[in-house]
Amino acid sequence: MSVIVRNSFGAIAVNKIVIERMIIEDMLGMDSFLMLSNKKGKPIKEKPTPIIDPDYYDAVEVSEKKDEVKVKIYIVVNGGINISETADKIFGAVENDFEMLRLRRPSDITIKVRGIASDKNGVIVKQHIDIVRNNH
Repeated sequence: MSVIVRNSFGAIAVNKIVIERMIIEDMLGMDSFLMLSNKKGKPIKEKPTPIIDPDYYDAVEVSEKKDEVKVKIYIVVNGGINISETADKIFGAVENDFEMLRLRRPSDITIKVRGIASDKNGVIVKQHIDIVRNNH
């Protein structure tokens, strides 16, 4: 699947893997606030390799249907961090990625908080909080 935009200059096609990789890199840069997780809330540990681990692609979903792009991001928030402020930073990063590629903002960006990591012993308290930004 590609996200395709047509304008007076021609057509732009961007493979969804490229967009997912950009979002993953942005989320890895926010490691003081959050960790990427799978759909069940298990954190994906950062591995010191020069390439992005394929497990990270479980944490980000980009889908397109009827000219609407939707993004879902699964995370575990570090303890003591304000979830709404973190969500605003994530929304801004995702929208900037789309604007950099000159694509329309996603119609929906959903952040699925699947847990909160405690500061003391690394225990993760399961949560199911969904935060959505609609750009219709």
